[in-house]
Amino acid sequence: MRWFATKTLIPGPSGPHSVGTTRFEVSEPGYLEALSTGPRRVPVQAWYPAEKTDAPREPALGEAVRAALAEWTGVPKFLLRPGESFSVMDAPVVPGRYPVLLFNHGFASFQQQSASLLQELASHGYVALSIGHPFESLVVEYPDGTVVRARRDLPAWKAVEAGVKDLEQGMRVVGPLYERARAAKDADTLRQIMNEVSALPAWAPLLPVLEHWTRDTRLVLDNLGQAPARLQDIMDAGHVGAFGHSLGGILAGQLAMTEPRVRAGISYDGAQLPPATGKYALSAPFCFVYADTLKVGATTVRTEGINDALALEGPTGSCGVCLLGAGHLNFTDMNNRASMKRALGSIDRGELARALRALTVGFFDHHLKGKPLTGLTPTPVMRVHWPKG
Repeated sequence: MRWFATKTLIPGPSGPHSVGTTRFEVSEPGYLEALSTGPRRVPVQAWYPAEKTDAPREPALGEAVRAALAEWTGVPKFLLRPGESFSVMDAPVVPGRYPVLLFNHGFASFQQQSASLLQELASHGYVALSIGHPFESLVVEYPDGTVVRARRDLPAWKAVEAGVKDLEQGMRVVGPLYERARAAKDADTLRQIMNEVSALPAWAPLLPVLEHWTRDTRLVLDNLGQAPARLQDIMDAGHVGAFGHSLGGILAGQLAMTEPRVRAGISYDGAQLPPATGKYALSAPFCFVYADTLKVGATTVRTEGINDALALEGPTGSCGVCLLGAGHLNFTDMNNRASMKRALGSIDRGELARALRALTVGFFDHHLKGKPLTGLTPTPVMRVHWPKG
Protein backbone atom coordinates (compact mmCIF):
# COMPACT_ATOMS: atom_id res chain seq x y z
CA MET A 1 0.00 0.00 0.00
CA ARG A 2 1.69 3.20 -1.16
CA TRP A 3 0.98 6.62 0.32
CA PHE A 4 4.08 8.27 -1.12
CA ALA A 5 6.14 7.44 -4.20
CA THR A 6 8.32 5.02 -2.25
CA LYS A 7 8.92 1.31 -2.24
CA THR A 8 5.98 -0.60 -0.81
CA LEU A 9 7.00 -2.02 2.56
CA ILE A 10 3.95 -4.08 3.38
CA PRO A 11 2.85 -7.02 1.22
CA GLY A 12 -0.74 -7.79 0.36
CA PRO A 13 -3.09 -9.78 2.61
CA SER A 14 -1.90 -13.30 3.40
CA GLY A 15 -5.23 -15.07 3.86
CA PRO A 16 -7.03 -17.32 1.37
CA HIS A 17 -9.67 -14.75 0.40
CA SER A 18 -9.57 -11.72 -1.81
CA VAL A 19 -10.89 -8.57 -0.13
CA GLY A 20 -13.88 -6.37 -0.85
CA THR A 21 -14.81 -3.10 0.78
CA THR A 22 -17.97 -1.05 1.02
CA ARG A 23 -19.40 1.93 2.90
CA PHE A 24 -22.68 2.27 4.78
CA GLU A 25 -24.10 4.31 7.63
CA VAL A 26 -26.33 3.68 10.64
CA SER A 27 -28.59 5.96 12.62
CA GLU A 28 -31.44 5.94 15.11
CA PRO A 29 -34.16 8.60 15.45
CA GLY A 30 -33.48 9.07 19.16
CA TYR A 31 -29.71 9.51 18.83
CA LEU A 32 -29.43 13.17 17.89
CA GLU A 33 -26.35 14.93 16.54
CA ALA A 34 -25.12 17.49 19.07
CA LEU A 35 -23.25 19.57 16.47
CA SER A 36 -25.86 19.72 13.71
CA THR A 37 -29.55 19.03 13.18
CA GLY A 38 -31.19 15.65 13.01
CA PRO A 39 -30.06 12.14 14.02
CA ARG A 40 -26.35 11.38 14.27
CA ARG A 41 -25.25 9.49 11.14
CA VAL A 42 -22.42 7.09 11.91
CA PRO A 43 -20.40 6.06 8.84
CA VAL A 44 -18.84 2.62 8.53
CA GLN A 45 -16.32 1.21 6.07
CA ALA A 46 -16.33 -2.57 5.89
CA TRP A 47 -13.72 -5.00 4.60
CA TYR A 48 -14.89 -8.56 3.92
CA PRO A 49 -13.99 -11.85 2.16
CA ALA A 50 -14.68 -11.36 -1.54
CA GLU A 51 -14.63 -13.27 -4.77
CA LYS A 52 -11.58 -12.64 -6.89
CA THR A 53 -12.20 -10.00 -9.53
CA ASP A 54 -10.22 -8.03 -12.08
CA ALA A 55 -12.02 -4.81 -11.13
CA PRO A 56 -9.77 -1.86 -10.16
CA ARG A 57 -8.65 -1.68 -6.55
CA GLU A 58 -9.62 1.17 -4.33
CA PRO A 59 -7.03 3.90 -3.69
CA ALA A 60 -5.27 3.65 -0.37
CA LEU A 61 -6.07 7.32 0.23
CA GLY A 62 -9.21 8.92 -1.16
CA GLU A 63 -9.47 12.58 -2.10
CA ALA A 64 -11.29 13.54 1.11
CA VAL A 65 -8.64 11.97 3.34
CA ARG A 66 -5.76 13.40 1.32
CA ALA A 67 -7.20 16.92 1.61
CA ALA A 68 -7.82 16.60 5.36
CA LEU A 69 -4.37 15.11 5.99
CA ALA A 70 -2.71 17.87 3.99
CA GLU A 71 -4.43 20.52 6.09
CA TRP A 72 -3.76 18.78 9.42
CA THR A 73 -0.12 17.83 8.84
CA GLY A 74 1.01 20.64 6.55
CA VAL A 75 2.24 18.09 4.01
CA PRO A 76 1.35 19.26 0.48
CA LYS A 77 -1.53 17.25 -0.95
CA PHE A 78 0.41 16.38 -4.11
CA LEU A 79 2.87 14.41 -1.94
CA LEU A 80 0.03 12.35 -0.49
CA ARG A 81 -0.24 10.03 -3.45
CA PRO A 82 -3.49 8.00 -3.56
CA GLY A 83 -1.65 4.72 -4.03
CA GLU A 84 -3.50 1.43 -4.37
CA SER A 85 -5.04 -0.73 -1.68
CA PHE A 86 -5.66 -4.47 -1.84
CA SER A 87 -9.45 -4.27 -1.86
CA VAL A 88 -12.14 -3.78 -4.49
CA MET A 89 -15.17 -1.59 -3.80
CA ASP A 90 -18.43 -3.58 -3.61
CA ALA A 91 -16.81 -6.83 -4.77
CA PRO A 92 -19.06 -9.93 -4.58
CA VAL A 93 -18.89 -11.65 -1.18
CA VAL A 94 -17.64 -15.18 -0.55
CA PRO A 95 -20.68 -16.97 0.95
CA GLY A 96 -20.28 -18.06 4.55
CA ARG A 97 -20.63 -16.77 8.11
CA TYR A 98 -17.79 -14.64 9.40
CA PRO A 99 -17.14 -13.05 12.82
CA VAL A 100 -17.60 -9.30 13.05
CA LEU A 101 -14.72 -7.10 14.23
CA LEU A 102 -15.39 -3.52 15.36
CA PHE A 103 -12.42 -1.20 14.81
CA ASN A 104 -11.91 2.33 16.12
CA HIS A 105 -9.01 4.56 15.10
CA GLY A 106 -7.07 6.91 17.33
CA PHE A 107 -8.06 10.51 18.02
CA ALA A 108 -7.16 12.96 15.22
CA SER A 109 -7.17 10.05 12.78
CA PHE A 110 -9.53 8.49 10.22
CA GLN A 111 -11.22 5.21 9.30
CA GLN A 112 -8.59 4.01 6.84
CA GLN A 113 -5.65 4.59 9.20
CA SER A 114 -5.10 0.81 9.60
CA ALA A 115 -6.58 -0.43 6.33
CA SER A 116 -3.75 -2.88 5.64
CA LEU A 117 -4.50 -4.68 8.93
CA LEU A 118 -8.26 -4.65 8.27
CA GLN A 119 -7.69 -6.10 4.81
CA GLU A 120 -5.49 -8.81 6.34
CA LEU A 121 -8.30 -9.78 8.71
CA ALA A 122 -10.87 -9.84 5.89
CA SER A 123 -8.61 -12.15 3.88
CA HIS A 124 -8.65 -14.58 6.84
CA GLY A 125 -12.44 -14.68 7.07
CA TYR A 126 -13.66 -11.68 9.07
CA VAL A 127 -15.96 -8.76 8.40
CA ALA A 128 -13.98 -5.81 9.76
CA LEU A 129 -15.99 -2.64 10.38
CA SER A 130 -14.08 0.63 10.78
CA ILE A 131 -16.27 3.20 12.49
CA GLY A 132 -16.15 6.92 11.80
CA HIS A 133 -17.14 9.66 14.22
CA PRO A 134 -18.46 12.82 12.57
CA PHE A 135 -16.83 16.09 13.68
CA GLU A 136 -14.33 14.20 15.89
CA SER A 137 -12.60 11.96 13.34
CA LEU A 138 -10.18 13.88 11.14
CA VAL A 139 -12.62 13.32 8.28
CA VAL A 140 -15.50 10.97 7.49
CA GLU A 141 -17.09 10.16 4.16
CA TYR A 142 -20.62 8.86 3.73
CA PRO A 143 -21.84 6.47 1.03
CA ASP A 144 -23.54 9.36 -0.77
CA GLY A 145 -20.21 11.21 -1.00
CA THR A 146 -20.89 13.70 1.79
CA VAL A 147 -17.68 14.64 3.60
CA VAL A 148 -17.53 15.90 7.20
CA ARG A 149 -14.27 17.36 8.52
CA ALA A 150 -13.24 17.54 12.16
CA ARG A 151 -14.39 20.50 14.22
CA ARG A 152 -11.01 21.68 15.44
CA ASP A 153 -12.66 24.24 17.71
CA LEU A 154 -13.90 21.41 19.95
CA PRO A 155 -12.22 21.08 23.39
CA ALA A 156 -10.64 17.71 22.60
CA TRP A 157 -9.04 19.00 19.39
CA LYS A 158 -7.77 22.12 21.16
CA ALA A 159 -6.28 19.97 23.92
CA VAL A 160 -4.59 17.63 21.45
CA GLU A 161 -3.16 20.50 19.41
CA ALA A 162 -1.91 22.19 22.58
CA GLY A 163 -0.39 18.91 23.74
CA VAL A 164 1.42 18.42 20.44
CA LYS A 165 3.19 21.73 21.02
CA ASP A 166 4.66 20.49 24.29
CA LEU A 167 4.70 16.71 24.16
CA GLU A 168 7.79 16.45 26.31
CA GLN A 169 6.17 18.29 29.21
CA GLY A 170 3.12 16.04 28.90
CA MET A 171 5.35 12.97 29.07
CA ARG A 172 7.11 14.26 32.15
CA VAL A 173 3.74 14.56 33.88
CA VAL A 174 2.28 11.21 32.81
CA GLY A 175 5.52 9.24 33.27
CA PRO A 176 5.27 8.80 37.08
CA LEU A 177 1.61 7.79 36.76
CA TYR A 178 2.52 5.11 34.21
CA GLU A 179 5.22 3.81 36.55
CA ARG A 180 2.64 3.46 39.31
CA ALA A 181 0.28 1.75 36.86
CA ARG A 182 2.96 -0.78 35.94
CA ALA A 183 3.44 -1.58 39.61
CA ALA A 184 -0.28 -1.94 40.38
CA LYS A 185 -1.26 -5.38 41.64
CA ASP A 186 -5.02 -5.15 41.31
CA ALA A 187 -7.65 -3.42 39.20
CA ASP A 188 -8.92 -1.19 42.01
CA THR A 189 -5.47 0.35 42.43
CA LEU A 190 -5.08 0.70 38.66
CA ARG A 191 -8.47 2.39 38.41
CA GLN A 192 -7.41 5.06 40.92
CA ILE A 193 -4.24 5.73 38.93
CA MET A 194 -6.06 5.88 35.60
CA ASN A 195 -8.58 8.29 37.09
CA GLU A 196 -5.62 10.56 37.83
CA VAL A 197 -4.50 10.18 34.22
CA SER A 198 -8.02 11.03 33.07
CA ALA A 199 -7.93 14.27 35.05
CA LEU A 200 -4.82 15.61 33.28
CA PRO A 201 -5.48 18.60 30.99
CA ALA A 202 -4.46 16.65 27.90
CA TRP A 203 -6.76 13.74 28.76
CA ALA A 204 -9.88 15.21 30.38
CA PRO A 205 -11.32 16.68 27.13
CA LEU A 206 -11.09 13.23 25.54
CA LEU A 207 -13.51 11.65 28.03
CA PRO A 208 -16.68 13.02 26.35
CA VAL A 209 -15.24 11.94 23.01
CA LEU A 210 -14.74 8.43 24.35
CA GLU A 211 -18.38 8.37 25.45
CA HIS A 212 -19.55 9.54 22.00
CA TRP A 213 -17.43 6.95 20.24
CA THR A 214 -18.60 4.16 22.53
CA ARG A 215 -22.20 5.07 21.80
CA ASP A 216 -21.45 5.25 18.07
CA THR A 217 -19.91 1.77 18.21
CA ARG A 218 -22.85 0.31 20.09
CA LEU A 219 -25.14 1.97 17.54
CA VAL A 220 -23.35 0.09 14.77
CA LEU A 221 -23.58 -3.19 16.66
CA ASP A 222 -27.28 -2.61 17.36
CA ASN A 223 -28.03 -1.80 13.73
CA LEU A 224 -26.10 -4.30 11.63
CA GLY A 225 -29.42 -4.73 9.83
CA GLN A 226 -28.78 -1.33 8.20
CA ALA A 227 -25.68 -2.74 6.46
CA PRO A 228 -25.94 -3.73 2.78
CA ALA A 229 -27.78 -7.01 2.27
CA ARG A 230 -24.65 -8.77 1.03
CA LEU A 231 -22.95 -8.04 4.37
CA GLN A 232 -25.99 -9.06 6.41
CA ASP A 233 -25.85 -12.44 4.71
CA ILE A 234 -22.30 -13.15 5.89
CA MET A 235 -21.94 -11.40 9.28
CA ASP A 236 -21.99 -13.66 12.33
CA ALA A 237 -23.20 -11.27 15.04
CA GLY A 238 -22.84 -14.03 17.63
CA HIS A 239 -19.06 -13.79 17.38
CA VAL A 240 -17.96 -10.18 17.83
CA GLY A 241 -14.55 -8.75 18.60
CA ALA A 242 -13.46 -5.16 19.30
CA PHE A 243 -10.07 -3.61 18.67
CA GLY A 244 -8.50 -0.24 18.09
CA HIS A 245 -5.49 2.03 18.32
CA SER A 246 -4.79 4.61 21.04
CA LEU A 247 -8.16 6.15 22.00
CA GLY A 248 -9.81 3.48 19.86
CA GLY A 249 -7.94 0.82 21.84
CA ILE A 250 -9.19 2.32 25.10
CA LEU A 251 -12.70 2.13 23.67
CA ALA A 252 -12.18 -1.55 22.80
CA GLY A 253 -11.15 -2.22 26.39
CA GLN A 254 -14.21 -0.47 27.73
CA LEU A 255 -16.43 -2.56 25.45
CA ALA A 256 -14.72 -5.70 26.74
CA MET A 257 -15.77 -4.57 30.21
CA THR A 258 -19.32 -3.41 29.55
CA GLU A 259 -20.64 -4.97 26.32
CA PRO A 260 -21.55 -8.66 26.69
CA ARG A 261 -21.72 -9.16 22.91
CA VAL A 262 -17.98 -8.52 22.63
CA ARG A 263 -16.21 -11.85 23.08
CA ALA A 264 -12.57 -10.81 22.56
CA GLY A 265 -10.61 -7.60 22.15
CA ILE A 266 -7.25 -5.99 21.42
CA SER A 267 -5.85 -2.55 22.25
CA TYR A 268 -2.85 -1.15 20.41
CA ASP A 269 -0.84 1.19 22.63
CA GLY A 270 -3.59 2.62 24.82
CA ALA A 271 -3.64 3.30 28.58
CA GLN A 272 -6.89 1.67 29.72
CA LEU A 273 -9.07 4.40 31.20
CA PRO A 274 -12.06 3.29 33.28
CA PRO A 275 -15.55 3.54 31.76
CA ALA A 276 -17.71 6.45 32.91
CA THR A 277 -20.04 4.00 34.67
CA GLY A 278 -19.85 0.33 35.47
CA LYS A 279 -17.15 -2.09 36.44
CA TYR A 280 -13.44 -1.84 35.73
CA ALA A 281 -12.89 -5.49 34.95
CA LEU A 282 -12.57 -7.39 31.69
CA SER A 283 -15.42 -9.73 30.80
CA ALA A 284 -13.79 -11.04 27.59
CA PRO A 285 -10.24 -12.22 26.81
CA PHE A 286 -8.22 -9.17 25.93
CA CYS A 287 -4.74 -8.47 24.60
CA PHE A 288 -2.93 -5.22 25.41
CA VAL A 289 -0.28 -4.55 22.76
CA TYR A 290 2.36 -1.96 23.62
CA ALA A 291 5.36 -0.12 22.36
CA ASP A 292 8.03 -0.66 24.99
CA THR A 293 8.68 3.04 25.54
CA LEU A 294 7.50 6.43 24.39
CA LYS A 295 10.33 8.86 23.68
CA VAL A 296 9.85 12.60 23.26
CA GLY A 297 12.95 14.77 23.29
CA ALA A 298 15.01 13.89 26.34
CA THR A 299 12.06 12.21 28.08
CA THR A 300 11.42 8.47 27.90
CA VAL A 301 8.32 6.89 29.40
CA ARG A 302 7.97 3.13 29.68
CA THR A 303 4.51 2.03 28.56
CA GLU A 304 4.86 -1.76 28.57
CA GLY A 305 2.68 -3.43 31.17
CA ILE A 306 0.65 -0.43 32.31
CA ASN A 307 -2.60 -2.42 32.00
CA ASP A 308 -1.33 -5.71 33.41
CA ALA A 309 -3.43 -5.53 36.56
CA LEU A 310 -6.54 -5.73 34.39
CA ALA A 311 -5.20 -8.67 32.39
CA LEU A 312 -4.29 -10.46 35.63
CA GLU A 313 -7.88 -10.26 36.89
CA GLY A 314 -9.39 -10.77 33.42
CA PRO A 315 -10.55 -13.99 31.74
CA THR A 316 -8.00 -16.67 30.94
CA GLY A 317 -6.31 -15.84 27.67
CA SER A 318 -5.82 -12.16 28.44
CA CYS A 319 -2.28 -11.07 27.72
CA GLY A 320 0.23 -8.30 27.20
CA VAL A 321 2.44 -8.04 24.13
CA CYS A 322 5.34 -5.63 23.72
CA LEU A 323 6.84 -4.86 20.32
CA LEU A 324 10.39 -3.76 21.02
CA GLY A 325 11.40 -0.50 19.42
CA ALA A 326 7.90 0.33 18.18
CA GLY A 327 6.57 3.87 18.24
CA HIS A 328 2.95 4.89 18.72
CA LEU A 329 2.36 5.46 15.00
CA ASN A 330 3.94 2.14 14.00
CA PHE A 331 0.60 0.55 14.92
CA THR A 332 -1.09 2.36 12.01
CA ASP A 333 -0.45 2.51 8.27
CA MET A 334 1.88 5.42 8.99
CA ASN A 335 4.27 2.49 9.54
CA ASN A 336 4.26 2.09 5.76
CA ARG A 337 5.33 5.64 4.95
CA ALA A 338 9.04 6.21 4.50
CA SER A 339 8.50 9.94 5.01
CA MET A 340 7.20 9.22 8.54
CA LYS A 341 10.42 7.52 9.65
CA ARG A 342 11.35 10.23 12.14
CA ALA A 343 7.98 9.85 13.88
CA LEU A 344 8.28 6.06 14.11
CA GLY A 345 10.22 3.77 16.38
CA SER A 346 13.44 1.94 15.60
CA ILE A 347 11.76 -1.42 14.91
CA ASP A 348 11.98 -2.75 11.36
CA ARG A 349 8.70 -1.67 9.81
CA GLY A 350 8.18 -4.84 7.81
CA GLU A 351 8.82 -6.97 10.90
CA LEU A 352 6.38 -4.84 12.89
CA ALA A 353 3.66 -5.33 10.27
CA ARG A 354 4.19 -9.08 10.15
CA ALA A 355 4.10 -9.43 13.94
CA LEU A 356 1.03 -7.22 14.36
CA ARG A 357 -0.89 -9.08 11.67
CA ALA A 358 0.04 -12.49 13.03
CA LEU A 359 -0.88 -11.76 16.64
CA THR A 360 -4.15 -10.06 15.69
CA VAL A 361 -5.33 -12.85 13.39
CA GLY A 362 -4.09 -15.51 15.81
CA PHE A 363 -5.79 -14.00 18.86
CA PHE A 364 -9.15 -13.53 17.17
CA ASP A 365 -8.96 -16.91 15.43
CA HIS A 366 -8.49 -18.55 18.81
CA HIS A 367 -11.19 -16.71 20.73
CA LEU A 368 -13.81 -16.24 18.01
CA LYS A 369 -13.26 -19.32 15.84
CA GLY A 370 -11.91 -21.84 18.34
CA LYS A 371 -8.67 -22.43 16.47
CA PRO A 372 -5.34 -23.23 18.14
CA LEU A 373 -3.57 -20.08 19.31
CA THR A 374 -0.94 -18.75 16.91
CA GLY A 375 0.97 -15.51 16.42
CA LEU A 376 1.89 -15.05 20.08
CA THR A 377 5.17 -16.93 20.27
CA PRO A 378 7.92 -14.59 21.52
CA THR A 379 10.45 -13.40 18.94
CA PRO A 380 13.50 -11.12 19.10
CA VAL A 381 11.17 -8.13 18.56
CA MET A 382 8.19 -9.31 20.59
CA ARG A 383 7.74 -10.05 24.28
CA VAL A 384 4.58 -11.85 25.37
CA HIS A 385 3.30 -11.81 28.95
CA TRP A 386 0.53 -14.10 30.20
CA PRO A 387 -0.33 -12.64 33.63
CA LYS A 388 -2.18 -15.82 34.65
CA GLY A 389 0.61 -18.04 33.39
